[in-house]
Amino acid sequence: MNARELSAATAQYDREWTAAGLPGKPLTPAQRALHRRAAKRGKIGRPTIGKGAKIVPVSIERGLLERADKFARQHHLKRSQLVAQGLRLVMNRAKVA
Repeated sequence: MNARELSAATAQYDREWTAAGLPGKPLTPAQRALHRRAAKRGKIGRPTIGKGAKIVPVSIERGLLERADKFARQHHLKRSQLVAQGLRLVMNRAKVA
């Protein structure tokens, strides 16, 4: 491949890129305000749910984990969501008993 062919083959990468592959648009006033509020808190990214999250390593029997992962996939849940729901269920039942 000579220089001219290389230039032609890579020309698409010389253009400005956006996630959708389309030209970007300026933020709306509401989006700018939201961005400013998030920047003030220093929390740009995923929103905090509740008090936030903490990674907790736990041991789970492999067969049970496989069943739990299959259940989570079938019900469109993340593993952590399934575990959290299970913890809430057990703790709520203990309050009633």
